[in-house]
Amino acid sequence: MKCKVSKLCGGCSLLHCPKKEQAIQKKKKVEELVDKYHLICKVSDVHMAKNDSKYRNKVILGFAKDKGKVYSGLYAAHSHRVINTQECPMHPDVLNDIIKEITKMVQSMKFELYNDKTGTGLLRHVLLRYGHKTGEVMVVFVTSQKIFPSRRNLVNALVEKFPQITTIIQNVNPRKTSIVLQDESIVLYGNGTITDELCNLKITFSHNAFYQIHSEQCEVLYDIARKKLNLSKNDIVLDTYCGVGTIGLTLADSCKKVIGVEINSDSIENAKLNARQNQISNIDFVSMDSTKFMQETKNSNFHFDAIVLDPPRAGTTKEFIEAACSLEPEKILYISCDARTMMRDLNDFRKNDYVTDEIDLVDMFPNTEHIECVALLTKRKKKPEYKKNYKKPRKY
Repeated sequence: MKCKVSKLCGGCSLLHCPKKEQAIQKKKKVEELVDKYHLICKVSDVHMAKNDSKYRNKVILGFAKDKGKVYSGLYAAHSHRVINTQECPMHPDVLNDIIKEITKMVQSMKFELYNDKTGTGLLRHVLLRYGHKTGEVMVVFVTSQKIFPSRRNLVNALVEKFPQITTIIQNVNPRKTSIVLQDESIVLYGNGTITDELCNLKITFSHNAFYQIHSEQCEVLYDIARKKLNLSKNDIVLDTYCGVGTIGLTLADSCKKVIGVEINSDSIENAKLNARQNQISNIDFVSMDSTKFMQETKNSNFHFDAIVLDPPRAGTTKEFIEAACSLEPEKILYISCDARTMMRDLNDFRKNDYVTDEIDLVDMFPNTEHIECVALLTKRKKKPEYKKNYKKPRKY
């Protein structure tokens, strides 16, 4: 697999590397982190992806000009420099076609590109989301102001040429920030969401909701999680950082009850819809900070048999870990897209007597340095305490 700009673009730094070598490198990276934090556990071989190209279901584009001609692409690693990316091998074909068309339209309609140094210009980014099973596409135009000239012409032209586009959104971001999306959004076409199929479930999500980047590998990940938890029909599960509810929904038929908690209220609305459209009745969703929810639950003496967390790349907090451990669940399942922050957190879980003996690895991001990790933690049995005057039996 080749790409002319792979050395410039930050999207796939291991594209040049054979599949087996990628697996070795990723496993070694996790093993080194395990040693660094003095964790005692096995690191499994990597569950490699069958499809290592055209897998990305989310793309964020920047725009720039060269001699007056507009081009689009991903950003160079650790920079705001846009690399002219055409026919990216990690993007589904339909997304590459839509990207080319949008770039032409930006040029022909003479949209002023946003300049992050001066804070002037209109168009900041375009975000695309894709349902691999359904083929549905979402397009989000991120603008610096609400006034968006010719947006109706732009929308009409896009949906006419690409019937796969089921919704188009304008997100308004007037701030000087590297964060792509802000709170104000205007639905220009469709209902503001797209639907995909995951683990035989219909999953609907909005533009700012979390959804794993590689849908096929996400099913592998959730299968591993399900097997590790090995739930019974009497178990009650707390799914923290639950997003649009995907993990909890896939576990619901294995247990008595699931409660999903997520601070993003839009994601919670998606999650409730996903429960209804899949006719899953033994799951509830709460829009609340996960740590605060657990702290309040502790005061009510409510018991969870298992707690699941899949936090952002920055990992979780010591307050979260203390709150989770104070509920004394039999099992804690930790899923992470950043091995470094996960090992840091596993070290803090260990201080609260929750340990793991194995970390499974799933290649959610083929041709990049990233790896998805999953670990089941259980409470460590404490050594028996001997009375002051009690002498241990002598060994012969």
